[in-house]
Amino acid sequence: MPRRTEDGMPSITDAFLVTGKVALVTGGGSGIGREAALVLAAAGAHVVATDVNEAGLAETRAHGEEQQSPIATQRLDVSDPVAVARVVDETVAEYGHLDILVNAAGIMVMRNALDVTPDELDRVLRINVGGTFYACQAAGRVMNSGGSIINLASSIIDRTSPGRITYAMSKGAIVQATRTFALELAPAGIRVNSIAPGWVETGMTNQHWTDTDGIVDDEKRAAYVQMMAAASPLGVVGTTRDIALTVLQLASGAGSFVTGQVVRINGGSFMA
Repeated sequence: MPRRTEDGMPSITDAFLVTGKVALVTGGGSGIGREAALVLAAAGAHVVATDVNEAGLAETRAHGEEQQSPIATQRLDVSDPVAVARVVDETVAEYGHLDILVNAAGIMVMRNALDVTPDELDRVLRINVGGTFYACQAAGRVMNSGGSIINLASSIIDRTSPGRITYAMSKGAIVQATRTFALELAPAGIRVNSIAPGWVETGMTNQHWTDTDGIVDDEKRAAYVQMMAAASPLGVVGTTRDIALTVLQLASGAGSFVTGQVVRINGGSFMA
């Protein structure tokens, strides 16, 4: 835990440091998960990034080396509870403890409600909800007091749109799971929170301007980004770094009085 001043609060210089802490990040091969891994590593944590996308993990490792904060990586399918438990146990065996868990792994299936197939619903719930649950469960069993779990929800919990019913269902479930884990793990000194990002540009959101061959339509991209910026009173869109810095706050001593909360980072686009 960070050093405390005489009044019991973390010192300013230590509040946002996670030096020596061990962090496990799911979905660390791209997007918000990758940026969270990079920020935590830069702030001093030993980071293990996991993903099913091994090429993405290689890029995450390369970015970590560039910023001189190495990141360990491991392939993981979060929908497999046995695999999740094994990675958590291996992380503890390697580093001696686990202090931070960031659940960023997730998928989106675009389909109107009446057209969703049982397989599509099952896949989204297994990865988004099941993966978050299994990781929280495994981490909650080994974390010591001061541990922090951060689950990625979405602004879709406040206002959904056509074609996103399975994604919306899964993110709503993550929020409720967060609250229950926060309540049950509080006696052990473990904090559990959710982050609900507004629109940020990631591999998941670039489907709006990328065709099936992977070719980006720059004009369509610019128009879409402008539209999303206009939805914010600030007139801007967020970045993965914006989200990752809030992950750091919740993971560090700066977030020591925060648990069971949904932190909305959306430029004011949604005000619950």
